[in-house]
Amino acid sequence: MIARKRPKGLVLTVEPPLGEQITAMMEAANWDVEVVGTPEKGLARLKAAHFDVLMTNYKLPQLPQGNALHFISCLRQEGITVPAIVMSEDGEILRTVPKEALNIPAVLRQPFTASELVAALGDLSVV
Repeated sequence: MIARKRPKGLVLTVEPPLGEQITAMMEAANWDVEVVGTPEKGLARLKAAHFDVLMTNYKLPQLPQGNALHFISCLRQEGITVPAIVMSEDGEILRTVPKEALNIPAVLRQPFTASELVAALGDLSVV
């Protein structure tokens, strides 16, 4: 029997407790997870390794624009096409996310449950 490779996720969050929570949820769903705290570290990891999904907070205060949409747009310009799941406490912001244009298959309103996260990850076509 050939062992299936576990999918791998990169979590970009400036909130360590959220990173720990997402890691626990994803690991319970049989994902490998890496957490970074800055967009610069996220970009470096995405250039260095393969990830099946990027999970990021909408608010990224380290960036001049302050949001993940700009970061994801820059990734796309660099040729990095990893699907991104955007998280925010602001449901109105999430309704305006250009999902198809930026390859964002899901948005999650915080707080979200493990089943909501698993459903969003399940929508990805991960081999």
